[in-house]
Amino acid sequence: MAIGPSHPVWSKLYNALAQLAADCGGTFAFVLDEGNGLWCVGIPGREPTTMTTEQNRAADRFYAKEIVPRMSSMRRGAPLTIASPAFEGDDRYLAVTFAGIYAVVVWFEAEFAEALVRARVRRALPEIERLTLALPPSGGPGADAGAKKMRA
Repeated sequence: MAIGPSHPVWSKLYNALAQLAADCGGTFAFVLDEGNGLWCVGIPGREPTTMTTEQNRAADRFYAKEIVPRMSSMRRGAPLTIASPAFEGDDRYLAVTFAGIYAVVVWFEAEFAEALVRARVRRALPEIERLTLALPPSGGPGADAGAKKMRA
C-alpha cells in the first residue's frame, strides 16, 4: 500500500499533525527525518493530501537552516527544541526532535506564544511519534536502515 491518504496510519498521522497545528494556531505541521525525508504534512481544515508544494518548500528551508547544522547532535540522540519567532526572519516555527532522527514542526504565519506551543507539542508528541514509527520505511521494504532500526 502506498504511503498517503489511502494508508490508515499515515491518515491518522495527517490528522494528528493537522490537529496539532490547529491547537497551536499554526498554519500546518509536519514530520521530517534527518535525511530531509518529509513523512507527512498536516493542514487544518483540509482533507488528507500529499499535494503540499508550499509546505514542502517550507520544510526544505527548515531542514537546511535547522537540521543540517544539528545533524550530529540528533544522531547522538540529543533531544532538541528549535524555535524561530517573528524577529528572526520570515519563517516562524517551533520544532521538537524525537526518536533520534525525526522532528515535528509547527509552522506559523504570525508571532506565536512559544511556551504555550511548546507545551502543546510536548503533549501531542507521544502519539505523533507512535504513528511515525508505525509507518513502513521510506522507499519500501529494507530501505532506510537507520529509520528501520529506530522502529525496532
